[in-house]
Amino acid sequence: MTEPVAAPAPAPAPAATVVLLRPGPDGAEVLLIHRPATMAFGAGLHVFPGGRVDPDDAEPAPPDHPSAVAAAAARSLGDNVAPDEALAIHRGALRELQEEAGIALEGIDRLVPIAHWTTPSFMPRRFSTWFFVADLPPHAEPVFAADEVAAHRWVTPPRALDQVASGEIQMWVPTTSVLQRLIETEAVTAGEVARRITFGRTPPPRILAENPVEVRFAFGAVGGLPGRTGESTLIGARQLVLVDPGDPSDAALGLIEQVVERRHGEISAIVLTRTDPDHAAAAEALAIPLELSILVAPGAGRYLPYATREVGDGDRLPTDIDVRIRLDPPGSGRLEIVAG
Repeated sequence: MTEPVAAPAPAPAPAATVVLLRPGPDGAEVLLIHRPATMAFGAGLHVFPGGRVDPDDAEPAPPDHPSAVAAAAARSLGDNVAPDEALAIHRGALRELQEEAGIALEGIDRLVPIAHWTTPSFMPRRFSTWFFVADLPPHAEPVFAADEVAAHRWVTPPRALDQVASGEIQMWVPTTSVLQRLIETEAVTAGEVARRITFGRTPPPRILAENPVEVRFAFGAVGGLPGRTGESTLIGARQLVLVDPGDPSDAALGLIEQVVERRHGEISAIVLTRTDPDHAAAAEALAIPLELSILVAPGAGRYLPYATREVGDGDRLPTDIDVRIRLDPPGSGRLEIVAG
């Protein structure tokens, strides 16, 4: 009997979202909007203003400097998309911010890229979303579209993550990861983000080394940052543990799946030695379809918007070789993997 062939994942549609910043008494605040429960995508979540790039966003560039404007837009995205597409993405971000929050920004250079995320392949609706940071113009006040925004709040990134941890609000991983990135960079303006985060061209994922019980991968968009390189490791012969899957791109996830299939193996768990985006960005996308546990050091999963399982010093990993956890140091939220 012939097994049914799985339908290919839908191609992700281009989308853009804007992290709006303003000064507050306790530091920079971001604008979060609460999506109504009636929304078809992300219902009930707290997100940044944004949405799908429309065909009208791809109209020709201004006649005075058409190629220069589009080329600059592409450079800001690490030259990972064609100039015309990059220009449409920037325009889509500006349009969505105005339509959803009533904030008009003049000039594409007001947008500073901070992340790129693609909806996982198991989701029925997929988007290739570019995240931008922009400063709230002086004296501007957001005005929201009632059918797209149930409520809103201005909040510092640390406070927003505390609200996620307490269950007060819900977010998806890309949103919490961008908040973590703002905390990491200590940026309070879009200009500071631009000085501390630069996109580069994303290299294809590759295998660095492989032996019967370990595969080391090199990825080129860890933490949702195009051009930022990092490593991940697959440990075990057939019963495998994946360590630090930090690149959420389709290419990175596809290479991991190819290696697991080639080795006739099965991933039994995901381990995060750190829970920052560079180490953890792809963990949930891999865990959900495979129904995997995500293992973290005690207390390390507080700001992750999904369930984790804490491990202790000396715990053995669920793989077919003897490797164990060492907390580094205890209480730090970090762990190492060592031979048993």
